[in-house]
Amino acid sequence: MARLRDSLPAVGSGLTRPESVLAMADGRVYSCDKRCGVVRVLPAQSEMVPLNAPIDPFIPNGIALLEDGTFLIANMGPHGGVWRMTGPGTLEPFITELHGKPLHPTNYVELDRQGRLWFTVSTLHAPRESAFRPGIADGFIVRHEKGRSEVVADGIGFCNEGRVSPDGKFYYINETIARRVTRFPILSDGSFGERETVIQFGGDGIFPDGMGFDAQGGVWVASVVSNRLVRVADGLAEIIVEDCDDEVVDLVETAFAESRMGREEVDVGRRWSLGNLSSVAFGGADLRTLYLGSLFRDGLTTLDSPYPGAAPVHWHFGKTVLD
Repeated sequence: MARLRDSLPAVGSGLTRPESVLAMADGRVYSCDKRCGVVRVLPAQSEMVPLNAPIDPFIPNGIALLEDGTFLIANMGPHGGVWRMTGPGTLEPFITELHGKPLHPTNYVELDRQGRLWFTVSTLHAPRESAFRPGIADGFIVRHEKGRSEVVADGIGFCNEGRVSPDGKFYYINETIARRVTRFPILSDGSFGERETVIQFGGDGIFPDGMGFDAQGGVWVASVVSNRLVRVADGLAEIIVEDCDDEVVDLVETAFAESRMGREEVDVGRRWSLGNLSSVAFGGADLRTLYLGSLFRDGLTTLDSPYPGAAPVHWHFGKTVLD
């Protein structure tokens, strides 16, 4: 366990809620931004053009890059949906309904190697903070293919970031309030097999949010509240770095156990330099540089990884609408 004594370096500046990060083989790095949708952070920060969003509030959360250079953005705002960013400040609806009904606040979106999209809805509760209670599990996962969306799994305990494994065989999901990493086998028709628990956290300040994979089969978990970055392998969790205070985390644990956890408790990680850790992406020429997103830091935290990452689907994509 490596508790921070000094702040880790960061790249980018003036970002607002840089919750999700994408890194490319040629060194480009992109982050979501509450005002601008998506911003290129490296090699040089792109112009900060505010989104002309047709709905308010629009809260960019997870982001995905398509081969045509446009970005998909999961909107965590009350209107939800997956939106497409076609240029600086330019936004259009992409998937805003499911079975004829408006989507709830949408957490994450990902493109897989077969061209399918997967996105997650954390909860049906409104406001969503009312779902920060033990035992609530009404989140779900959607597969979008050939213009059609289908729920492939539900009953998820606050459905957060989800990713297809590098070998394409499993879909992994962080259940923030159920406090576990779960995976589902992906069957030949795109449906899911029986759910499996990869690891169960609890009582230790870990509330899994963002996720990544390394080239050796490890699953990386970014935890809000405790600012912990955890590597999970063979059913064991290794804390790579943490930035928190045990007494404060204990207070949050008590609030959670007593079913009174709210936005204030979830956001407590903003008190420390990592700014409430929310995501992890591997980058750099050798995939050994970690870029960490957060809810409150105004840049992306960087550090070296002891393990090389697994190359993401978008690793060799060409220019984007921000280049």
